[in-house]
Amino acid sequence: MKNTLVLLMFLLLTSCTLIFPKVALKRAGVFDTKSELSIIESKNQRIIFIGMHHFGKKEFYDDVANKIDSLQKLNYTIFYENVGKRKETDSLTAIKNFKKLRKLMGFFPIQYIDTTTNKIENKINYKGKHKLINQPRYPKLGVDSITAVKADIDITELILEFEKKNGDIKLDSCDLKTKLTEKDYKCKKVNKAVFREFRNKYLGNFREAHLAEVINRSNKNKVLVIYGDAHFWGLYKEMKHLDNDFNITKHKTILKHE
Repeated sequence: MKNTLVLLMFLLLTSCTLIFPKVALKRAGVFDTKSELSIIESKNQRIIFIGMHHFGKKEFYDDVANKIDSLQKLNYTIFYENVGKRKETDSLTAIKNFKKLRKLMGFFPIQYIDTTTNKIENKINYKGKHKLINQPRYPKLGVDSITAVKADIDITELILEFEKKNGDIKLDSCDLKTKLTEKDYKCKKVNKAVFREFRNKYLGNFREAHLAEVINRSNKNKVLVIYGDAHFWGLYKEMKHLDNDFNITKHKTILKHE
């Protein structure tokens, strides 16, 4: 599977990809026109995984929408990625946690590509021939909001869990006065070791374990997961841990013969 999250971080945080951005984007699957179906299956449950990109070609998202439509008609329940704030979290606490997230990541992902300037996170100029867009919102992809399940960790819980082990994320005066909508973030970032800890164990492992638990508790036997493609192997390992009967299978004609 293509590791979009890791590649995107590599793209945004290292200098060598400033020279070869199109190569990095291609490897991350940003230029794909078709989405890939990966399947984890046990005797009692089938999980179809559609690996998403935070930005890419319109044709890719059209293909995702077509697959979502077909699979929902086959009674698959959607479990989707969406790191946001809890409804009960007050706005000041939410903004503080969003700023802590920005401190950890070095940017705040309001949008991944500016479709007017073709800048990726306002750091890298994209001058390729492909027209790129940000991932459409789930209703635009045809996700049934009534039956679909938000299977992700909210920002408050994610930050609190990280701080339990690693201590409070200190926001300096620059962080506090710089708005989240500010495109050019110049405040001091956390060191690379702290960033790697957050990326791997919290953006990755912690959320994947949570996703697996939500699926497991649901008792749905037909599951469609819409999540960043970097999380497929983590989800597989977590499902395998919960039930050793799970394996990766291949069903190339699944949409025709269900």
